[in-house]
Amino acid sequence: MIVCMSRRICADLYDAIVALRPEWHSDDVNKGKIKVVMTGSAADEEQLQKHVGGKQRRDTLAKRMKDNNDELKIVIVRDMWLTGFDVPSLHTMYIDKPMKGHNLMQAIARVNRVFKDKEGGVVVDYIGILESLKRALNQYTDSDKKNTGGSTHRRRSYI
Repeated sequence: MIVCMSRRICADLYDAIVALRPEWHSDDVNKGKIKVVMTGSAADEEQLQKHVGGKQRRDTLAKRMKDNNDELKIVIVRDMWLTGFDVPSLHTMYIDKPMKGHNLMQAIARVNRVFKDKEGGVVVDYIGILESLKRALNQYTDSDKKNTGGSTHRRRSYI
């Protein structure tokens, strides 16, 4: 998962990646190795429109992402799927967006899920969120830290 600051950056990054790996692209929502997941409106410019769809598109992409046998392996997001989206096999998150507090903790939790032999999640920080992460961790009570650290559903992330 790649997290970007804006929808424009999401679309630009997608275009840059598929320029290098054109075989990863597909206009078909059911095909392709890489997708952008974001909301939008009919007023959005054409570059964004190709990545915007309704709930059915997002549900299809979510189902594909959760299927480890599906070819979809890379999603680029701004806000979508950073909270409440569970793909236990997700192991790496590239972050280029300022985040803090609860939102940061929820985003990092996306790569913390237990899955087969996965040892932990990896967070690649391109923007310098480490201090925000330290502050967010300090907001948890000792009880919260024990529950989060001892959960059978989460593992440690490495930044």
